[in-house]
Amino acid sequence: MTAEARKMGRDLSLITINKAIQLIGGALWALIVPRWMGPDNYGKFALAMSLSLLLWWVGDLGGLEVFGRHIPPLLEKDPDRAHELFGQSFVVRVIIALSLPLFMLAVGPMIAPWLTGWPAALVGMAAGLHIISWTSFHLLYARKEMGKWATELSWRLMTQLPLVLLAGKYSLTAQMAAYTANEVIYLTIAIWWTRDWFRWKWLRPRLGLLRPYVRMAMGFWATNVGLILLFRTGTLLVQLLTGNSAQVSFYDLALTVFFLGYTIIDQLIRSFLPTVTEFHEGGQQDRVGRWLQTLTRWGAALAVVAVIGVQYTADWILPLILGSAYGEAATVLRVMLLSLPALVLVGVGAVAAAVHQSPRVKLIAIAVGAIAFWGSALYVTPRCGAVGAAWALTLGLNIYALLLFSQVRQALHVSWIRLIALLLLGVPFLFLRSFVVGNFWLALGASLLAGAAYLGIGLVTGLLTTDFLKMARDLVSRR
Repeated sequence: MTAEARKMGRDLSLITINKAIQLIGGALWALIVPRWMGPDNYGKFALAMSLSLLLWWVGDLGGLEVFGRHIPPLLEKDPDRAHELFGQSFVVRVIIALSLPLFMLAVGPMIAPWLTGWPAALVGMAAGLHIISWTSFHLLYARKEMGKWATELSWRLMTQLPLVLLAGKYSLTAQMAAYTANEVIYLTIAIWWTRDWFRWKWLRPRLGLLRPYVRMAMGFWATNVGLILLFRTGTLLVQLLTGNSAQVSFYDLALTVFFLGYTIIDQLIRSFLPTVTEFHEGGQQDRVGRWLQTLTRWGAALAVVAVIGVQYTADWILPLILGSAYGEAATVLRVMLLSLPALVLVGVGAVAAAVHQSPRVKLIAIAVGAIAFWGSALYVTPRCGAVGAAWALTLGLNIYALLLFSQVRQALHVSWIRLIALLLLGVPFLFLRSFVVGNFWLALGASLLAGAAYLGIGLVTGLLTTDFLKMARDLVSRR
């Protein structure tokens, strides 16, 4: 087995393990916390967490793409420059983090009357700590330490759950203090894992050293902000347009499950960026295209299988887990999941754009998608609540994905006809849902059969190839 194959195989194994932990954490969180708090209190806590997440995405400044693209070659050619890029990025993020509690103290009361004082300040403080820790986690990603990089998202809910349960059922201040304490844990871990990069000569403020990376950073920062605005402003819009915390909780719970699926897809696909960058730097364009083509086809197909499974079983599983008070969350989730296959296109498009340092293609796509989301949400959310916001999100995400992928498709040599046919192949299976929803076990069995039938038809018709299986086999058996 080659060193490259061993490295890829080890990375994928570590990411897979972390993703399993993330699924368990998400399931435990959904099983315990919403029912324990109740729709109204959980809606308030969910809005506070959503705002914190929104802030730390805004403060990221495109770090993942910049580090993933530039640090690997710099470590080979100019290690001091790589250390300086990390150190000055860390300084900038500390400055941003210090400003966020004051920002939330000013803005919080404008969003909700109860978001004042300590809850508002803790929203900003948690976001700031996360922004700082991300500098180190992005460095681990650039160094291809994928197991450590994936730890931050994968274990978050597992450690957050006991802290929140200890914080008290009704105090938002205590709950947000627990949420902030969780960020302290991951900041400590991140700094420890990258402690050899913390030297005064690299951390001494010389922000001019970042100038060569600013254009790429700002381009990807703008697109990442657009994406998180697309994802997370829905919770805020439901609060502002309905004033109903229960509707906020329905939307946020569905979004939590949906976002879990998205982050799994996103991390798995992004884990290939440093390696694909090496192919690109080495002039191996055929290998770049082959890897991304395979990820596109099989990622989209597996996302369709996930959509089929959720459409058949969500009406049973979510009320069982969360309680009958959250029945509407199942409908919200089923609507959101319709855009999951499109997010595979987003992931592949983002990797291709980062390899070629082309944030403009993402920026155009996300801008149009966000405008479509907000425009439709303003109309349907006051009328349909969380379900309306979910339809608006689905519209915006699909527009974003199609526009982004259309701009990088030529570089990947992916056939639109074959890709669209692969996605449409799953549509007939969605209409079979009405015949099996009367019984949970029947619905579960039918979803498994439908998913297997979909993949089988894809292979028989040639819409799916065995490239993915061959590549996976090569990772463990190539010599």
